[in-house]
Amino acid sequence: MTELGNRLKQEREAKKMSLEDLQTTTKIQKRYLIGVEEGNYSIMPGQFYARAFIKQYAEAVGLDPEEIFEEYKNDIPVKEKEDLPQLSRVKTRKQVPAKSTKSWKFLPILFTILAIVAICAIVYTVVISLSGGEGNDADQAARDTQPAEIDAPNQDAEPEEEETAPVEEEKDPAEDEKPAEEETPAAGTLKELEKSGSNATLELSGTDQFFVELTSPGETWIEIDNEKGKNFLYGLVKKEDGAKKIDLSNETEVSFKVGRTFETDIKINGKPFVFPFPTDQKTTQTFTIKFVKNGEQ
Repeated sequence: MTELGNRLKQEREAKKMSLEDLQTTTKIQKRYLIGVEEGNYSIMPGQFYARAFIKQYAEAVGLDPEEIFEEYKNDIPVKEKEDLPQLSRVKTRKQVPAKSTKSWKFLPILFTILAIVAICAIVYTVVISLSGGEGNDADQAARDTQPAEIDAPNQDAEPEEEETAPVEEEKDPAEDEKPAEEETPAAGTLKELEKSGSNATLELSGTDQFFVELTSPGETWIEIDNEKGKNFLYGLVKKEDGAKKIDLSNETEVSFKVGRTFETDIKINGKPFVFPFPTDQKTTQTFTIKFVKNGEQ
């Protein structure tokens, strides 16, 4: 057992809390809590979750997480580094010169083609002007020697018929009767009821549906339970998994625990959800949503 684990365990026992009590408070599985006390971080999903579990354990037993992290920094896993975005940007810069070099190779050929077209156009214009000028003078002289013809009115021409206004076709009344478009269910109103420590309580009303859609641009950990302990989701949500959709319309109270809020996107009835606490200050957040259907208020 590490010094950190021994400190946390002593504080828990001083508050007369069992591991089961701590599991109920933090929503962390008992085996992970034992791993924190024993310093066995290899059983956890990753270094990020180990740090998050230590922070929640400390908060639950009344210790300051920042002081714990500073005092026992040698016993706590180091943060994981994410270098993938930097590698992607370097690769993009290397590709730009190659594309530019290929495009410059075609410029001499393009200029040559344009020059040839311009020369042909000039020659054609000169030839037409020389040959067409003489012909026009001869034709004009021939027209001047011929007597002018006077157009006589055409007596046989038939009188023009008066234009009649087009008759509008009657429209079928059935064509104007289009079925009304189906209205999408209202997203409802989500308001905050209270905040206590690192927990928050909200209320969803003004709708009959409670649909949750979960996505992540990277990787996150989410747990969803109702007030009776029924579990709807427990585990990782990754980018390659796509969206996870859960129907909670038959529930009255649902608890959410998100382990990596800055890489978690939540929609409730299609409307983006804003976390109760800033994600850059509290990466792990726990909140409860009370669902009040229309007519049940």
